[in-house]
Amino acid sequence: MARAGASTNSFDVVVIGGGINGTSAMRELTAAGYHVLLAEKADLANGASSRSSRILHCGLRYFETHHPVRTFARSPMRLLGAVKMAKAAMESREELVRLRTERCKPFTMCFPLYSGADIRGWHLDIGFAFLNRLGPANPPLDYRRIRTDLDRDIPFVADLRDRGQLKSVATYREYMIDWPDRLCVDNALEAERNGASLRLFTRAALRERAPDGDWIVDLTDRSGGSEAIRAKVVLNLAGSWVDDIGPVGQQPNQPLVRGTKGSHIVVRLPQRYKDYGIATLHRGGMPFYCLPLEGDWFYFGPTETPFDEDADEARPTGDDVDFLLGEANHLLPGLSLGKQDVGFTWAGVRPLTFDPEQPMGRRTREIHDLTARGLPRVLAMTAGPVQSHMSAGRELRAAVSRLLPPSRPNVGARMGDAGISTDGETDQAGAYRAAVRDEHARDLRGILYTRTGHAWGRHVDRDFVAQAARSVADLLGWEPAREAEEVETFLDYQSRHFPTGNAA
Repeated sequence: MARAGASTNSFDVVVIGGGINGTSAMRELTAAGYHVLLAEKADLANGASSRSSRILHCGLRYFETHHPVRTFARSPMRLLGAVKMAKAAMESREELVRLRTERCKPFTMCFPLYSGADIRGWHLDIGFAFLNRLGPANPPLDYRRIRTDLDRDIPFVADLRDRGQLKSVATYREYMIDWPDRLCVDNALEAERNGASLRLFTRAALRERAPDGDWIVDLTDRSGGSEAIRAKVVLNLAGSWVDDIGPVGQQPNQPLVRGTKGSHIVVRLPQRYKDYGIATLHRGGMPFYCLPLEGDWFYFGPTETPFDEDADEARPTGDDVDFLLGEANHLLPGLSLGKQDVGFTWAGVRPLTFDPEQPMGRRTREIHDLTARGLPRVLAMTAGPVQSHMSAGRELRAAVSRLLPPSRPNVGARMGDAGISTDGETDQAGAYRAAVRDEHARDLRGILYTRTGHAWGRHVDRDFVAQAARSVADLLGWEPAREAEEVETFLDYQSRHFPTGNAA
């Protein structure tokens, strides 16, 4: 990079944050003709985008609560909010399944319904009637409620608690977002092909406004090199770190983000569970899932706890694992799961919208105009989940267009319309080299998790990691000592962020 202050590079929009919403906004803005630079302090998909529950849900969860009729009758505004979010979920579900079919894996979700429980069968009947009216007809929900022959039609019924109280099981089609990290990479690469600039492992800080109204943004890479650029509009899409972005010495304001941690445990389940998942409420009244990961690996979660620390350090605790195992065994006592059954765990921090009246934050996506905070032409977004990133990108583009016209012609292309998928080469070493050569990977985490997914869903051993390092050492200029160091760094990251049940 150039010396601070030496650059005259000017952009229409600078996007801060390389997660799913930052890269989606980057793609949309570039396609619309804006000159865009995206800066990310680490790698793409560094935060919540890669550590979510990975479910592409239909929106039923927004109606799931203790005593739903009583709750919504007492608070019509809460009902209207649930309807709005469910409608958005159905629309996002349709768009992702249609445009990113290779990333959306269907499975059958099952909701056990018990006599005397807060949620009754007719509640779900009404809920799915709502969903069918709110959203597109395709992909279908395939909703039905099974009242007889449960052992024949539901593969896990024998493991459920309180069989005598089980009245029926509702089934419907859901999807897993397979590998959301890759969605971020594809977004960024598409934008780059259309003329955007991408700066990874680079911190961005707002310095001041120039006399002409442009923002002076300082970029500092991990080697200490710095550069000053100009931006007419700044999008703060840093997720859990949104509140950390601002000029030095800025007076503190009420936070924009409320971080909540979601932890998960991964276990092996009987083969008969394949392609099925379970939805319910845990004993605390929040949605709780058993979801298919890969093969006979399934995961339980999420938790939902306030998290005020650095999201980079979020990981499951022993209490998280104990809670998830307790709820899993309450739901499926026939499995008798213990810590020794937990293959690994993971946690992410949801950047929900801060609300002093809601300690866990609001799930409603919100774009914040920060003019009143002394930051004109700076926009931030909170509570944008992975599944709605395409509509979030369009909403951010529309918000920018109200502040600034594009400086270039509209290129018209959209990644989703093209249906591209850059899974790399079939040869393993070739895929790793392509990740470095063509996709901005600079370390083993970026190669094995973000760009190829070869480490996701399992613990890879030292030999596997060493072989990957060896295949890219020449491209990254790693001498043998550095190569060995990179292997240790990756294994340390894997053990800290995806610990086993006994290690959490």
